Amino acid sequence: MLGFSRSRLWLGPNILFHDMISRRMHSVVSGHPLDIVVVSPSPPPKLPTPTIANDIGTRASTWSYRDANPTESNLKWLIRSFTSSLRNAHRKTLTWPSSAANTEKMEIAQYVREILLQPVADLFNQLYSKRVIVTPLYWEKHKDDQICAFTLEVDDFHRIQPINPPPTMVFIPNQLFSDDGIPSSRLVDTLERAYKIKPLQPVIATNLEEIVLFRGPNKANERIYQRISTPRPLSAVRILAAAYMMNTLQYRFIHNVPDDSEFDEDHVLPEGPPLNLQEDLPDNIVFNTHNRHSDFDFATLVRDRKRALQFFRWKDHMRNTREKQVVHPGNDLYAKSNELRRAIPELKPCYGLDLSNLPLETVSHLQSVQRPCPLSISNLRDRFFQSSNFTLQILSVVAKGSDRGICTVYQCRITSIDGAQVESPILCLKLFDDRFQFLEPPEEEEEPVRWFRGLVQAEWHIRQEDTAYRTLKPAQGTIFPWYYGAHQFTLPSGLSLFGILLEYIPGFSVGSNETSSLSSERQIQFVQSCRHGARVLDVADIAQHDWHADQIMVHTSPKDLTHAVFLDLGSTSQTINPTKLHACYNFSGCLMSLTGSLGPVGIKTDLLLEHYGTPDPWHTVISIIDGKVFAAPNPLELILPL
Repeated sequence: MLGFSRSRLWLGPNILFHDMISRRMHSVVSGHPLDIVVVSPSPPPKLPTPTIANDIGTRASTWSYRDANPTESNLKWLIRSFTSSLRNAHRKTLTWPSSAANTEKMEIAQYVREILLQPVADLFNQLYSKRVIVTPLYWEKHKDDQICAFTLEVDDFHRIQPINPPPTMVFIPNQLFSDDGIPSSRLVDTLERAYKIKPLQPVIATNLEEIVLFRGPNKANERIYQRISTPRPLSAVRILAAAYMMNTLQYRFIHNVPDDSEFDEDHVLPEGPPLNLQEDLPDNIVFNTHNRHSDFDFATLVRDRKRALQFFRWKDHMRNTREKQVVHPGNDLYAKSNELRRAIPELKPCYGLDLSNLPLETVSHLQSVQRPCPLSISNLRDRFFQSSNFTLQILSVVAKGSDRGICTVYQCRITSIDGAQVESPILCLKLFDDRFQFLEPPEEEEEPVRWFRGLVQAEWHIRQEDTAYRTLKPAQGTIFPWYYGAHQFTLPSGLSLFGILLEYIPGFSVGSNETSSLSSERQIQFVQSCRHGARVLDVADIAQHDWHADQIMVHTSPKDLTHAVFLDLGSTSQTINPTKLHACYNFSGCLMSLTGSLGPVGIKTDLLLEHYGTPDPWHTVISIIDGKVFAAPNPLELILPL
């Protein structure tokens, strides 16, 4: 008869957790989830000689046992699902026991519990919020020999019944099968005891060399099993236990995954509904006093059809009577320095760009294309960033913007800082003006809230771009331009707009004739540079949501290297709330923009497919272009071949 006791290992807040695990394991490694779970466990102690002879014969059973056929195996789905979950959490840094623990004097039950299974519990204690704490391991041990069983549980199972039961792991220090493939009576007897307590749970049976997965009973009262072939059985046991546990915890996601189809139909403001519902204003007053989307109260518009229709009349008036190119060569603009941060709350991303997280080849590329800061060369950088105001002179128009866009781009130079005349290098000014955003005309049969789908505010976009460039500060002057902040500019007409100031970089578009005429060697340089740029965005946790060919410029550096420059980060996002999933698909987005599917390009497809490279391990999207599959390698498949 199996006796049992409870292990009193408490998994509490991280600081206590680190103290506990350092005392128990003596050595831990830190890293991203998919990187650390493949670290091999310390070798087991010398296995004891069984006190009961190993009986390979069969015994009477409540169930029949049979090997799974290929269509019944769910191992591939289980491991790939687990891999996907770890990829979605790859920005978290977790601790995991190294292979340096001294296990020689451990009992086998202690080894299985502390070295193989406790790290699985610790993994979930770190991945999930503090509301989901893995309980101490429940385990049973046969009083006469070394057979032991362990079960992972979660504190709130009593409140929310999971769809998939948690796994149980059984250790038997004997051969699990006969040479003919028949389960040993010791194995069957142990399974019967485990199923008597929890009849539906999956079981991982092992002797630390062989591994067998047993599923819950089917309608034919069969226990279907699958024997696992692996070059690293100790690592495989841990990964299988973790994969089954992740499957159990599906009801409680690591992240709250937002639904892209969701739309805030109430436009509820953080400060509550407007309290001063003024009388309706006539069109002529609204047309003359409202200069941007943020001048309207959208919490009111979505509830008031009359006011919503007036907003669309204002949009038509602006597009018909105002010129989108709001400044011209020779115009002087007065600017208040860094005024954006005073006007709207600053975003505070959870993650930054740490160059040490980049592969050496990407760091080497950034170094090879690094440009000096133009304002530093002119000895203006520190003075400019400490200024309260400055003036610009417009030199030329770089981009008038699309009919549906909100931005125009200009060449300019700084002419004064805090009233003192200066001479600056040529810079780039990007102005944000949401008056010209195109919105579909309102449909009378729809509720007003539906009319505002896709609406943007200039302040939103410039804040996203400002936040992205500040995050990319370690990589400025490479694939990304030098950035000089978000400011408020007063135009000659008296209108004030927000804009950003950037390094001006000469180059040409991906779809230009100049790109088509580049040699194969230079096109390869450019393609590889794009791959590095997409990786930098991924590592910086910056998701570009508007990939197209015009987002990437071709530039040849003074060192005669042709490389990419990524522009227009207004439609990017970063993790602000760590409990919500923030996915970056920059590898596939950049790749698709270079194929010509998102705008004309001059890159040869065969060179693109051969030299763009493979996705990093955290990438979740599979792309297929001209029959070539771009899929991230799965390091778990080296341990559990699928």
